[in-house]
Parts: sequence; C-alpha cells; structure tokens
Amino acid sequence: MNDLTIPPLKNRAGMLESAILKLFTRSARVLEIEDIGDAFRIVTLGGEALRDAGWTPGDKIQIQLGGWTQRTYTPMGWDAEGGRTRILVYLHAGGPGAQWARALRKGDDCVVFGPRRSVRLARPPSAVIVFGDETSLGLAAALADQMAAPTVLGLFEVSRPDDTAAALERLGIQGATLCPRLEDDGHFTELEARLAALLRAHPEADIVLSGRAGAIQCMGKLLKEENVAAGRRQSKAYWAPGKTGLD
Repeated sequence: MNDLTIPPLKNRAGMLESAILKLFTRSARVLEIEDIGDAFRIVTLGGEALRDAGWTPGDKIQIQLGGWTQRTYTPMGWDAEGGRTRILVYLHAGGPGAQWARALRKGDDCVVFGPRRSVRLARPPSAVIVFGDETSLGLAAALADQMAAPTVLGLFEVSRPDDTAAALERLGIQGATLCPRLEDDGHFTELEARLAALLRAHPEADIVLSGRAGAIQCMGKLLKEENVAAGRRQSKAYWAPGKTGLD
C-alpha cells in the first residue's frame, strides 16, 4: 500500500501555477504612484528582482493581476542598478488593467514577467514617428527619454485631448499631434493626412504603429502606398475592441 498522498486536481493546478510564476517572474513592490489628472497614473515599481535586468527602450513587461490574467505595459525607463522601473497606465481604458491600477496603493506587491522584446529599432534613426493612442504614450516616453539623438514625433488618436496633453507635458514629450477620436472612425482622414505630412517632413524617419489594431491596419496601408521600406516600419497592436491578450 502506498502512503503517498496525491493533492486534489485543483490544488495541483494551483501548485503548478505557483511554480511557473516563481520560475519566470520577478517580485516587485509599488514604490510611488503619481496621478496625472484622473486619466493617467504613473506607477513606480522596485525591488531586488528588478536589479541587473536587461532592458532596451521599447521592451515590455507583463504584470500578473491574479491567476493567469495579466496586462502588458511598456516601461518608460529602467534603473537596473537601483532596481526600479516606471509604467504609465491609462485609467479610462476599462478592463482588468485599469481596475488593478486604480486600486493600487504604495507598498502593494506585484508579480512582473519580463522585460521582454517588443518594439526594437533596427538602427539609430534621425527621427522616430510613433503613431498610436493613449496606450502608446509609455512607448513614446521610453524612446524619447532613452535615445541619444533622434527626435520622437507622436501622432495619437485620443478620446480626451486635454487629458492626453497633460500626460504628454508631464512626460516631457514635445511636439506631439493629438487627433480627437470620432465615431465610426471619422477621424481617419485627418490621421492619414497628418501621417503623410510627417513622412514628407521626415523622409528618413523610422515609423512605429501602435495602439488599436484597426487603426494600425489603416495606417499600415498608407505606409505601403507611400513606399515606406519594410525595414523602417513596425507595428505592435496593444488592443482591439472585444479582444483580449494583445500586447
């Protein structure tokens, strides 16, 4: 007779989940929280596990919100020596990520997966055009803060321009263009015109399309029509209506 006790299936699943999280994730603590109006929140995370991390501007992290639910963010900087990083959360996005960020308090613990590769510029360009929306500001801030020479030019479709303008000012991102989002994507004509103007003004710039999947698809067609070389453009969809798991 074998005296080995086998845990119930539910307990075994929980043990497996815990083991996987310990193997591939880092423990962090919320060190600071800064609200920018009621639409954005800067969250500073820190901890020994964040020291000596290999991070490049544009890399991503995923934060566990409980169980297998997670949300992806682009760190705006990473202090590998001090073990600190900062993310920007759009509080009006809805869903688990915004709920998690609203409930955060200084001293809370969290579990971080990454950093991992997401957006990487293949060469040092003279300028970078970042197209996106409210969820793209962290990426723009990371490129603007960490890259030595290039100018970061933002073009963002947004629901509340005043809120986004306040966030851009706080992050030190200058010269960005905000296009108010309209129903049925009625603002796409303006977006296309503004992106085309940026391409003409900066013919050597790299282009990063980010944010909403549908908007990326539309702007991607424009880049092909403008014969922008594949090596100068890349895309990263962060969200799409009715879908989860994009990052």
